[in-house]
Amino acid sequence: MDKINTENPRMTEKEKTKTSLELRAGLFRNTDKNGNVYYTGKSEAGDEYVMFRNSYWKEGAAKPYFRLMKRVADGPSKMED
Repeated sequence: MDKINTENPRMTEKEKTKTSLELRAGLFRNTDKNGNVYYTGKSEAGDEYVMFRNSYWKEGAAKPYFRLMKRVADGPSKMED
């Protein structure tokens, strides 16, 4: 997989331990029938991903702006806040 070097010379040694990025998937912008924007894509291994805005996000809340989900076989949804 492609890695992007994000090393900054002003970082401490602890900060430098996780600076490389690995490409997981390319995402494409989509719009659902209600006008909501979401992103979908596939990895080189064939895994499918969906990313959407967290509709439960509130100003000041410690919740993510976006949610990235990996598409799996049918079964109960595992969404938590």
